[in-house]
Amino acid sequence: MIAEAIRAKKRAVIPYVTAGLPDIETTGEIIRVLGEAGAAAIEIGIPFSDPMADGPVLQKASYRALQAGFTLDGLFSKLSTWSSSVRTPLIVMSYMNPLMRRGFEQTLARMRDEGIQGVIIPDLPAEAGEIYGQCQFMGMDLIRLVAPTTTGQRQKEVVSQCSGFVYAVSVKGVTGARQSLPIEIRRQVEALKTLTDLPVCVGFGISDARQVEEMLAFADGVIVGSHLMAKIMDSSEPVRTARETFMRL
Repeated sequence: MIAEAIRAKKRAVIPYVTAGLPDIETTGEIIRVLGEAGAAAIEIGIPFSDPMADGPVLQKASYRALQAGFTLDGLFSKLSTWSSSVRTPLIVMSYMNPLMRRGFEQTLARMRDEGIQGVIIPDLPAEAGEIYGQCQFMGMDLIRLVAPTTTGQRQKEVVSQCSGFVYAVSVKGVTGARQSLPIEIRRQVEALKTLTDLPVCVGFGISDARQVEEMLAFADGVIVGSHLMAKIMDSSEPVRTARETFMRL
């Protein structure tokens, strides 16, 4: 359903929201308004104390959410309500550690039962065939990241164990809004499209409507995280700010 939802949008924008920031109830309201505003899918980030792929903004968001008392139990108690409040597919982004604490399969099964349709794992092991098989068996999409440094053979291996969409990382390094994006990303996306029928969406670094339009000229969708979360963290009205920021993209 994630792939279909992306293909159905003329402008497929996927916002990223850190769960529990500023609190778990407000996260649900932010998800609701983003769904109403036309998000193709919504990525929900699970806060983690060692977010290796996250830049300063998302690290700060994770820290604040954890300081505010975020727990997996609190998240799981809300997922069903959130997934039923929007028609937009919900995706969880989590590092391996939080998923493994209670057992990987049990955690995935719980998320699936609460309405989550896909998962992104930035620190997924290179050999992910078993995890991909588990996700497929459970009816969940495993969305894989492909870095700019990933070579042709490795790209083939990654997209063969991927569903929902392929996440093309636009820049080397961590997440974070950039003033400009490398021209090589177009070649990367075009190469990936020769290897798969899945949508290819670009993330990391996208910070304004101009960059969204530039990426959508050749990609099937874009993911916007740091730019949105920075606005939310700076606002006294995070729900309104989330909607207005998304609508400007």
